[in-house]
Amino acid sequence: MVHGDTTAPTVRIRRRVRAGAEQIFDLWTKPDLMVRWMSPFPGAVNCKASSDPRPGGAFSLVMSSGEASREVSGTYVQVDRPRKLVFTWIGPLTNNVNTLVTVELNPHGDETDLVLTHERLPTTAIVEGHTRGWGNILDHLADAVSKDF
Repeated sequence: MVHGDTTAPTVRIRRRVRAGAEQIFDLWTKPDLMVRWMSPFPGAVNCKASSDPRPGGAFSLVMSSGEASREVSGTYVQVDRPRKLVFTWIGPLTNNVNTLVTVELNPHGDETDLVLTHERLPTTAIVEGHTRGWGNILDHLADAVSKDF
């Protein structure tokens, strides 16, 4: 099991999503679905994704909006379908520091409580930026589950 450094700046966001945990888990792990919602920018989603969702498997994302682009990569640490996904997250906006993201999915009827925790962020300014980015990403996810896929 992976335990984060509880003294480092952390982002924690909780959302109730109108979809089952299986559907949400697929959105987080299948590249053809990730490209439909994975973007830290408001507005239109433009994402390229690759994913090998198994412990030790890698993923990479290139998320763009206008002139801005965010490249992120990581490795899956824990893949417990459909309840929990833990992966590293590294890119220029983490100062190329290897951070850790945990996505927990708790079903409640036809909805799911999603708790996202992003640990090991190097500064409070980076926490603020990632809080906004993850908020936009989860907004896009909520929009994606309302569409057929």
